[in-house]
Amino acid sequence: MNAIFLKAWTKCAAAGELPRRVLRRLAGDERAVSVIEYAILLGVIVAATAVAVTQFGEQIEAAITTIAGNVTNTVSDIGSTP
Repeated sequence: MNAIFLKAWTKCAAAGELPRRVLRRLAGDERAVSVIEYAILLGVIVAATAVAVTQFGEQIEAAITTIAGNVTNTVSDIGSTP
């Protein structure tokens, strides 16, 4: 994956081309297009995971807090029973 980018970058740098031309050269290469698609897909997956953890993290924390409170109350009740 990096080898394709490095090869294109090296060719363009040697020819004195601008980074925009590097991207154009990569866009014409089927392998590079696949790499770019996978990178975008990976970015979407990472973003979706971050959102899911944020949303469900608060709900899980609330559930654990509730359970911990119930356990504490039950243990207190057991301890106070003669």
